[in-house]
Amino acid sequence: MHFKDAAYDGQLVRSLSATIAHAADLGEVMETARRIGEPTAMSWHDAWLETATRAKASAERAVGRGDRVGARNAYLRASEYFRQTSYFVRSDLDDAQLRSAYDAHVNSFRAAIALMDHPAEAVRIPYETTTLNAYLFSPDSSGVERPTIIFPCGYDSTAEAGWVNVPAALDRGYNVLVFEGPGQGESLIVQRLFFRPDFEKVMTPVIDWLLTRDEVDPTSLVLIGRSFAGYLAPRAAAFEHRIAALVCDPAQPAMTARIPQGVVGKVAPVVVRAQMRFSADRSEFFGARMAAHGITSISKYFAELRRFTMIDDAPSISCPTLIIEAENDFAGGSGQSLRDALTCPSELIALTAAQGADGHCAGLGQEVWAETVYGWLEATLRPPAP
Repeated sequence: MHFKDAAYDGQLVRSLSATIAHAADLGEVMETARRIGEPTAMSWHDAWLETATRAKASAERAVGRGDRVGARNAYLRASEYFRQTSYFVRSDLDDAQLRSAYDAHVNSFRAAIALMDHPAEAVRIPYETTTLNAYLFSPDSSGVERPTIIFPCGYDSTAEAGWVNVPAALDRGYNVLVFEGPGQGESLIVQRLFFRPDFEKVMTPVIDWLLTRDEVDPTSLVLIGRSFAGYLAPRAAAFEHRIAALVCDPAQPAMTARIPQGVVGKVAPVVVRAQMRFSADRSEFFGARMAAHGITSISKYFAELRRFTMIDDAPSISCPTLIIEAENDFAGGSGQSLRDALTCPSELIALTAAQGADGHCAGLGQEVWAETVYGWLEATLRPPAP
């Protein structure tokens, strides 16, 4: 779209796609990209911080003049832009820039949901000896039982950033729960809970809590895993059978597929350590991922990723399953292997560049993605009209 570096450009696309949920403005995003120039972690941070601060000030002015819609949307944009400020400084969980940006990201989002016209609630879900950060949204305040979509976060996202998935579901009459498990958002940055491969141990208490809510139809729970949740969601569904439908975008049933094997696998840690010494971007890339697992050694990180496999458990998934494979998705390519392992009804749908829906999690093609997924869900669950 703009940057030659795929990592920076991918994050730019992420903000551009957030326009679907009023969480970004095309002009603001591209103007920020132009100010960044040749991207570095610092130029990225500084440019997005300026844009985020400007959006927050705009929200506060809108509040002052009684413009509820303008304030809400400006707070949503500020939240997304504050998230971007810290994206390339996540390897040190004690970094002052990370903590400041995270707090501003959360606070801006909570200011936005206080101004929403439909129920939008920040909630705490009991988990082991603590609680998890989550948000529950409903199309209206009628309290009528509805199908409910559960969106766990991905490798580097937050429950607040999960808002981008919410409006399309609300418009179609679903409740939506977005939440953070270990390794994500507050659980990682504040509580220092790290990713665990047995994600069913996280999902079960989430569903237990969700089923205490009067507006939730217990027979129509939908689990949608996007990005790294393309591993977390099917892993949970293999053990948690209260789920009525599963969507994976993309399916990532075995993280071992991402790790070099054989002789190359033995030298890969040495190569990566050298890359990290000579490249600040590579150091941050792997450092942020190791931090999410509570690991400081690249060899241990690769060994840890090998624990994230659920392909042998896939036959235990009992609900209808949709697998999305978007063309040119760097995390894609494993959808057919998951489908081959399933015994439940399943479908694999390819989204393409010709549709404008290629790249990670369909890139800029979020309307096409929503039409595809919710069309399948309509046929699978037939939810009531909103």
